[in-house]
Amino acid sequence: MVILRLIYRDHRYTSFVGLFPLLARGTLPLVKVEEISQIIDSENFTVQNSVQFSGPLATTSFSTNAKFEVRSPKRVQIKFEEGIIGTPQLTDSIELPENVEFLGQKIDLTSFKGLITSVQGTASSVVKTISNQPPLKFSLARTNAESWLLTTYLDEDIRISRGDGGSIFVLLKEGSSFLLP
Repeated sequence: MVILRLIYRDHRYTSFVGLFPLLARGTLPLVKVEEISQIIDSENFTVQNSVQFSGPLATTSFSTNAKFEVRSPKRVQIKFEEGIIGTPQLTDSIELPENVEFLGQKIDLTSFKGLITSVQGTASSVVKTISNQPPLKFSLARTNAESWLLTTYLDEDIRISRGDGGSIFVLLKEGSSFLLP
């Protein structure tokens, strides 16, 4: 069985519109994208795309599972089947920056630190309750969740593909020397 895990940690470039609010500086100032990855299982013809992100109280992920069919040596047809919102995992403590920029405005958060400290116990209790729940899974089968990818470059470390929606994907294999430590 061949399982290939591709990781993208430098989140400056993407054509996936759904990630724009998470990646755009200042749009969601307290949310940080930790990792974007893709796991390809060539024996079972499945692929999982995942985004892991964190906030001041918890970390979580959003994933999609899909089946793929090889149409040619360079082209695959993809059918997305399910989405998964990961169970939030509680962080050790709430850490707020001194200030954040939101929609071009700098917001001072120092006055909120006392409030956050007093609410932290309640918030932690809520997140602990949620953390005991299974991930939320939902079907994508009824939507138009089909796509194709055309691989335009492939070597031991990098795969560059183009999608049917005009998207371009540059993916690095886990363990690649191109990945930052």
